[in-house]
Amino acid sequence: MKITIACAASAAFAAVALIGAPAALADPEGDFLTVIGNGGITWPSDKTQQVIETGYAVCQDWDNGASFEQEVADLTSVTDWSDYQAGYFIGAATGAFCPQYEWKVS
Repeated sequence: MKITIACAASAAFAAVALIGAPAALADPEGDFLTVIGNGGITWPSDKTQQVIETGYAVCQDWDNGASFEQEVADLTSVTDWSDYQAGYFIGAATGAFCPQYEWKVS
């Protein structure tokens, strides 16, 4: 499990680095969707708003003291994503919507 979480953390760190580019602030939701899409995460087009809301929920979880491991476990329990994909999603959400918590994924 530790190796899997380490891979997820690496993915999260990569996603934060991608989303943290200076131009990313112009359209955080659009940039978030682009980054996770480029990371291989797909969703039905009618679920786009739900995906964005889930991204914002990561920030709420950080506000409430969640750990990275808890976030990965939560996402993998309600999706068919791998730990790597969950970590990538968490990193992208953190970079786009609550960069003050980037330390939690690096």
